[in-house]
Amino acid sequence: MRKSIIVAVSLLFIVASAFAQQPTHSNSVSVFVSDLAVSHTSSGTDLDVAYGAAFDHMFSKRVSAELSVTRQRTRDSVTIFNPGGQTVFASFTNTLYPVDATVSYHFFTDSRWKPYIGGGARYVSGTTQNDSLFNSYRYTSRSLNPEISGGVTFQFRPTLGLRLDAKQTLGNGNSVVGDSSLNVSVGLSFRF
Repeated sequence: MRKSIIVAVSLLFIVASAFAQQPTHSNSVSVFVSDLAVSHTSSGTDLDVAYGAAFDHMFSKRVSAELSVTRQRTRDSVTIFNPGGQTVFASFTNTLYPVDATVSYHFFTDSRWKPYIGGGARYVSGTTQNDSLFNSYRYTSRSLNPEISGGVTFQFRPTLGLRLDAKQTLGNGNSVVGDSSLNVSVGLSFRF
Protein backbone atom coordinates (compact mmCIF):
# COMPACT_ATOMS: atom_id res chain seq x y z
CA MET A 1 0.00 0.00 0.00
CA ARG A 2 2.80 2.39 0.93
CA LYS A 3 4.61 1.73 -2.37
CA SER A 4 1.44 2.55 -4.30
CA ILE A 5 1.16 5.91 -2.56
CA ILE A 6 4.81 6.72 -3.27
CA VAL A 7 4.40 5.79 -6.95
CA ALA A 8 1.20 7.87 -7.23
CA VAL A 9 2.84 10.94 -5.64
CA SER A 10 5.91 10.54 -7.88
CA LEU A 11 3.73 10.35 -10.99
CA LEU A 12 1.83 13.43 -9.81
CA PHE A 13 5.07 15.43 -9.61
CA ILE A 14 6.18 14.21 -13.06
CA VAL A 15 2.83 15.08 -14.67
CA ALA A 16 2.67 18.46 -12.90
CA SER A 17 6.16 19.39 -14.11
CA ALA A 18 5.33 18.29 -17.66
CA PHE A 19 2.19 20.44 -17.77
CA ALA A 20 4.02 23.38 -16.16
CA GLN A 21 6.17 23.61 -19.30
CA GLN A 22 3.15 23.80 -21.60
CA PRO A 23 1.78 27.13 -22.85
CA THR A 24 -1.16 28.75 -21.06
CA HIS A 25 -4.52 27.18 -21.93
CA SER A 26 -2.96 24.12 -23.53
CA ASN A 27 -5.97 21.78 -23.13
CA SER A 28 -9.55 22.11 -24.28
CA VAL A 29 -12.77 20.17 -23.95
CA SER A 30 -15.49 20.55 -26.58
CA VAL A 31 -19.10 19.43 -26.69
CA PHE A 32 -20.72 19.35 -30.11
CA VAL A 33 -23.66 18.27 -32.27
CA SER A 34 -23.34 16.91 -35.80
CA ASP A 35 -25.07 15.05 -38.62
CA LEU A 36 -28.52 16.59 -38.32
CA ALA A 37 -31.00 14.37 -40.16
CA VAL A 38 -34.75 14.71 -40.64
CA SER A 39 -36.68 11.59 -41.60
CA HIS A 40 -40.36 11.17 -42.42
CA THR A 41 -42.11 8.02 -41.26
CA SER A 42 -45.69 6.83 -41.11
CA SER A 43 -45.81 7.93 -37.46
CA GLY A 44 -44.53 11.45 -38.20
CA THR A 45 -41.26 13.30 -38.58
CA ASP A 46 -38.17 12.22 -36.65
CA LEU A 47 -35.19 14.45 -35.93
CA ASP A 48 -31.89 12.65 -35.47
CA VAL A 49 -28.81 14.48 -34.30
CA ALA A 50 -25.46 13.12 -33.19
CA TYR A 51 -23.68 14.51 -30.17
CA GLY A 52 -20.25 14.08 -28.72
CA ALA A 53 -17.27 15.38 -26.80
CA ALA A 54 -13.64 16.00 -27.65
CA PHE A 55 -10.41 16.49 -25.72
CA ASP A 56 -7.64 18.53 -27.37
CA HIS A 57 -4.06 19.11 -26.19
CA MET A 58 -1.80 21.82 -27.66
CA PHE A 59 1.83 20.63 -27.94
CA SER A 60 2.92 24.04 -29.25
CA LYS A 61 1.20 27.19 -30.52
CA ARG A 62 0.61 25.48 -33.87
CA VAL A 63 0.31 21.70 -33.27
CA SER A 64 -2.37 19.87 -31.32
CA ALA A 65 -3.80 16.37 -30.95
CA GLU A 66 -7.47 15.60 -30.38
CA LEU A 67 -9.56 12.59 -29.41
CA SER A 68 -13.32 12.81 -29.96
CA VAL A 69 -16.20 10.40 -29.40
CA THR A 70 -19.65 10.74 -30.99
CA ARG A 71 -22.94 8.95 -30.50
CA GLN A 72 -25.34 8.94 -33.40
CA ARG A 73 -28.45 6.99 -34.36
CA THR A 74 -29.90 6.46 -37.79
CA ARG A 75 -33.27 5.00 -38.68
CA ASP A 76 -34.43 3.39 -41.89
CA SER A 77 -37.57 1.62 -43.02
CA VAL A 78 -37.91 -1.05 -45.68
CA THR A 79 -41.04 -2.46 -47.30
CA ILE A 80 -40.81 -5.97 -48.73
CA PHE A 81 -43.50 -7.05 -51.19
CA ASN A 82 -43.89 -10.84 -51.27
CA PRO A 83 -45.60 -12.21 -54.40
CA GLY A 84 -48.82 -13.84 -53.25
CA GLY A 85 -47.96 -13.14 -49.63
CA GLN A 86 -48.13 -10.50 -47.01
CA THR A 87 -46.27 -7.19 -47.29
CA VAL A 88 -43.57 -6.90 -44.62
CA PHE A 89 -42.58 -3.57 -43.10
CA ALA A 90 -39.18 -3.55 -41.37
CA SER A 91 -37.54 -0.76 -39.42
CA PHE A 92 -33.81 -0.61 -38.80
CA THR A 93 -32.08 1.33 -36.07
CA ASN A 94 -28.33 1.81 -36.30
CA THR A 95 -26.35 3.20 -33.36
CA LEU A 96 -22.81 4.37 -34.13
CA TYR A 97 -19.94 5.31 -31.83
CA PRO A 98 -17.25 6.96 -34.00
CA VAL A 99 -13.91 7.74 -32.35
CA ASP A 100 -11.70 10.26 -34.17
CA ALA A 101 -8.00 10.74 -33.38
CA THR A 102 -6.46 13.69 -35.25
CA VAL A 103 -3.36 15.86 -35.26
CA SER A 104 -3.96 19.47 -36.34
CA TYR A 105 -1.89 22.41 -37.54
CA HIS A 106 -3.22 25.78 -36.34
CA PHE A 107 -2.68 28.89 -38.46
CA PHE A 108 -1.50 31.89 -36.48
CA THR A 109 -3.90 34.85 -36.67
CA ASP A 110 -4.26 38.05 -34.67
CA SER A 111 -8.06 37.87 -34.81
CA ARG A 112 -10.63 35.84 -32.90
CA TRP A 113 -10.89 33.40 -35.83
CA LYS A 114 -8.55 30.43 -35.35
CA PRO A 115 -8.46 28.14 -38.45
CA TYR A 116 -6.83 24.71 -38.46
CA ILE A 117 -6.29 21.69 -40.72
CA GLY A 118 -5.34 18.15 -39.79
CA GLY A 119 -5.42 14.45 -40.37
CA GLY A 120 -5.85 11.24 -38.45
CA ALA A 121 -7.98 8.14 -38.20
CA ARG A 122 -11.67 7.33 -37.64
CA TYR A 123 -12.77 4.16 -35.85
CA VAL A 124 -16.47 3.34 -36.07
CA SER A 125 -18.37 0.67 -34.20
CA GLY A 126 -22.01 0.34 -35.23
CA THR A 127 -24.83 -1.86 -34.00
CA THR A 128 -27.74 -2.49 -36.38
CA GLN A 129 -31.00 -3.77 -34.97
CA ASN A 130 -34.02 -4.96 -36.97
CA ASP A 131 -37.31 -5.17 -35.10
CA SER A 132 -39.97 -6.36 -37.50
CA LEU A 133 -43.07 -8.44 -36.91
CA PHE A 134 -41.54 -11.62 -38.37
CA ASN A 135 -37.83 -11.17 -37.81
CA SER A 136 -35.59 -9.60 -35.18
CA TYR A 137 -31.80 -9.48 -35.22
CA ARG A 138 -28.85 -7.41 -34.06
CA TYR A 139 -25.28 -7.26 -35.40
CA THR A 140 -22.19 -5.10 -34.90
CA SER A 141 -19.72 -3.92 -37.54
CA ARG A 142 -16.46 -1.99 -37.19
CA SER A 143 -14.10 -0.03 -39.44
CA LEU A 144 -10.88 2.00 -39.21
CA ASN A 145 -10.20 4.59 -41.93
CA PRO A 146 -7.88 7.57 -42.46
CA GLU A 147 -9.45 11.03 -42.49
CA ILE A 148 -8.64 14.68 -43.06
CA SER A 149 -10.14 17.47 -41.00
CA GLY A 150 -10.38 21.20 -40.92
CA GLY A 151 -12.29 23.95 -39.28
CA VAL A 152 -12.29 27.20 -37.44
CA THR A 153 -12.83 28.28 -33.85
CA PHE A 154 -14.27 31.70 -33.05
CA GLN A 155 -12.89 32.75 -29.64
CA PHE A 156 -15.45 34.68 -27.58
CA ARG A 157 -12.89 34.80 -24.78
CA PRO A 158 -9.44 33.21 -24.41
CA THR A 159 -11.09 30.22 -22.69
CA LEU A 160 -14.42 29.96 -24.58
CA GLY A 161 -15.01 29.49 -28.30
CA LEU A 162 -17.53 28.39 -30.91
CA ARG A 163 -16.11 25.66 -33.12
CA LEU A 164 -17.09 24.56 -36.63
CA ASP A 165 -15.38 21.35 -37.74
CA ALA A 166 -15.52 19.12 -40.85
CA LYS A 167 -14.00 15.64 -41.21
CA GLN A 168 -13.76 13.70 -44.47
CA THR A 169 -13.10 9.96 -44.34
CA LEU A 170 -10.77 8.66 -47.05
CA GLY A 171 -11.00 5.25 -48.66
CA ASN A 172 -13.83 2.93 -47.65
CA GLY A 173 -15.63 5.52 -45.50
CA ASN A 174 -19.09 3.94 -45.60
CA SER A 175 -18.10 0.45 -44.49
CA VAL A 176 -20.37 0.72 -41.42
CA VAL A 177 -24.03 1.16 -42.33
CA GLY A 178 -25.22 4.67 -41.50
CA ASP A 179 -21.76 6.26 -41.21
CA SER A 180 -21.26 9.13 -43.63
CA SER A 181 -17.89 9.96 -45.17
CA LEU A 182 -18.32 13.71 -44.46
CA ASN A 183 -19.08 14.74 -40.87
CA VAL A 184 -19.73 18.37 -39.98
CA SER A 185 -20.11 19.46 -36.37
CA VAL A 186 -20.63 22.65 -34.38
CA GLY A 187 -20.01 23.07 -30.67
CA LEU A 188 -18.57 24.96 -27.76
CA SER A 189 -14.92 24.68 -26.80
CA PHE A 190 -13.63 25.40 -23.27
CA ARG A 191 -9.86 25.88 -23.02
CA PHE A 192 -8.00 25.46 -19.73
